Amino acid sequence: MNKPRFDPKDLPDLPVGDKPDPSASYIDVGEDSPDTDLPVDPITGRPGNADEPEFPALAKPAEKSTRPPWWLVAFTLLIPLAVFAVWYLNWFGRPLSVATMNDYLTSSNDKDVAHALIQIAKQAQDAAEEARGNQQRLDIRYKGALEEIRGSKQGPELAAAIKELEEQRLQSSRNIDEQHSRAFSELELTFEGVLNLVRNAKSRAPALIEAACGALGVMHRSTRFREPARTELVKLMRHESKVVQRAAACNLASFGDRSGRDFILEMLDDSDPAARANGAIALSRVGLQSDAQRLKQLSEKDPDAKVREFAYQGYAALQGKVD
Repeated sequence: MNKPRFDPKDLPDLPVGDKPDPSASYIDVGEDSPDTDLPVDPITGRPGNADEPEFPALAKPAEKSTRPPWWLVAFTLLIPLAVFAVWYLNWFGRPLSVATMNDYLTSSNDKDVAHALIQIAKQAQDAAEEARGNQQRLDIRYKGALEEIRGSKQGPELAAAIKELEEQRLQSSRNIDEQHSRAFSELELTFEGVLNLVRNAKSRAPALIEAACGALGVMHRSTRFREPARTELVKLMRHESKVVQRAAACNLASFGDRSGRDFILEMLDDSDPAARANGAIALSRVGLQSDAQRLKQLSEKDPDAKVREFAYQGYAALQGKVD
């Protein structure tokens, strides 16, 4: 076998600590080696640098924002607003001005006509209930003030204080009546349109005529429109729809007209609780003394609590009545 080309034994003796490690590489590139000893970069033509990485560091990509665009946020917020707007514009409980109601009464759209008719009846009822509530609160305050005066004054002072309190009560009652009259007078501007609609509504849907009956019913408070409205309701009791017949009969009861009493009594046996409740309310206005017992039975045995309540109120109104 040939002698190896390099044998560590052939090296001269070196001081201890300088003797090379036989296991080390035959090329020793130390820290003090010049850069020129490094291989030349074939791309740049420059000598390599041990301190630099072989490849340049890549630029850090810019972070993308997770915030949604403004147009998407605006569109998302507009969705519930649009749904609410559509619901509100089609809601029959939306209040209407007198001018708008008159415009709706001449519309070819049944929905607009029904909206106007329902609002006429509702606003008239709300005004009446507000006046009734104000009068009840006034009476309660008057009774309390009267008891206080009687407990604190005597003789001429008592009489003078009672007289002054009575004058205040009468003035407050007049103010309540005037407020209600103003509201009703403004609503009265729509009554002519309601009458024209009913007189020319032979081809209209029964539900629309039923709503018209409610608007005609509030005219019993009007001196000018009371009799024309009552006449139209009597005619509507001959309508082919039972719903319209019953609505006309119930609203005639507001006029004190008993023409629809048979329809009202029939409603007390209806399977619909709303029909029985409306029948009890109407019968309390035009019922005979003999009808009181019928309402009493209804107030005790009807499964619906609202029907029992209205039937009892009707019974209390008819009890002891002289026909």
